[in-house]
Amino acid sequence: MSTYTAAKDSKTDNPVTTELRDSAPLNLKRLCLLRSVVLTGQCLALAYAVEVLGWSLPVGKLCAILLIMGFVTLATWWRADRAWPVTDGEFLCQLLVDVLALTLVLYESGGAGNPFVSFFLVPICIAATTLPWRFTWLVAAGSLAAYSALLFYYQPLAALEPHHNSTGLNLHVIGMWFNFAVSAALITYFVAQMATAVRRRDQALADAREQRLQDEQLLAIATLAAGTAHELGTPLSTMRILTDELRDDPALPEPLRKDVATLDSQLTLCKQILNRLTTTAQDFSAGRTETIAAHKFFALLKEHWQLLRPSTHDASFQIDLPDHAQMLMDTTLEQAMINLLNNAADASPDFVHLRAYIDDGELVVAIEDAGQGIPAAQAERLGTPFYTTKGRGLGLGLFVSNAAAHRYGGKLVWHNREPRGSRVELRLPCDGVFVND
Repeated sequence: MSTYTAAKDSKTDNPVTTELRDSAPLNLKRLCLLRSVVLTGQCLALAYAVEVLGWSLPVGKLCAILLIMGFVTLATWWRADRAWPVTDGEFLCQLLVDVLALTLVLYESGGAGNPFVSFFLVPICIAATTLPWRFTWLVAAGSLAAYSALLFYYQPLAALEPHHNSTGLNLHVIGMWFNFAVSAALITYFVAQMATAVRRRDQALADAREQRLQDEQLLAIATLAAGTAHELGTPLSTMRILTDELRDDPALPEPLRKDVATLDSQLTLCKQILNRLTTTAQDFSAGRTETIAAHKFFALLKEHWQLLRPSTHDASFQIDLPDHAQMLMDTTLEQAMINLLNNAADASPDFVHLRAYIDDGELVVAIEDAGQGIPAAQAERLGTPFYTTKGRGLGLGLFVSNAAAHRYGGKLVWHNREPRGSRVELRLPCDGVFVND
């Protein structure tokens, strides 16, 4: 069975908006975690150098620097949980603070001769991954200036001099190896995660632009539909008058009288649709919502659809929902399902089956037909405006259904059935459709 998805998930709290809102604070938290790892390593290295190796280090100054950075890390972690946004300028300042702290530590422990001097590359990598290029250049310039200053201004540490006499491997060489291993691990883990967050943010921006384009298309269609509905009022009233006169004419043959009655019922239905459209628009503008029993909603849906498609008599509706379930009475949702039912009836007038059930926290309205199925080449374009595979119509039915699914944070999914036919699923989150008692 092949599957085609026509819409991405979008919850009531739009994931695109959530992604854009959460990526910067998340990167700031990752920076805090990286600082914590570095500070822990520096504390352990200081204790080892003083207690085990017996090096003469300015312990008081180094402890003060590490303690201050510990407070900065805690304050930054607290700030990352606040509601105000994390800007690029703030993230730049955070990285420059790291450069300054590293510079002070290296100044007290051998300057540029300390093998950990190449750790300046870590904030540069983070800036290159998360910040605009001009801010990256500022971090690079600050790191280069600090490295250059440490070549001339530092507190010497004889044990780390490259030519310090010792047996076996020189401590400077060992330190360079250890620094490479630590830097590689930190860059691989933290910077890769930050880069992933940036890529997700870029994808979210692309999705937001695509959603905005779809909303603009839907608004244009809605504006056109509103104008058309207004213009249809007069000709519908005229046709109702004519059908009433024909029906009251005693000379009208009986076969034609039945046709006139059918025509009159269809005109009445058109008038009801226009009235419902106006009422729905007014309720939506005023923020009014109504609820209805789920079983009654689908019963009215079936009745309404069969008035529109009187030639389809074999459609079956299976409603596997709790008897007490209440859902929002939304004309757009009803219209979305009617569009899907019409497509199924066009594909196979002799077999249309609708089943409504709950699956993994979602209301699933599955509609099956016994038509030719969906060619893979056409599946990608389903749900786009003005595209139809039937050779007639405007190509707006699936687009409107797709827009309704997005509105409720759901999606449309198509399957090809075996041996033939197709199945479309309108999947909507239950917390957005059903109303708690």
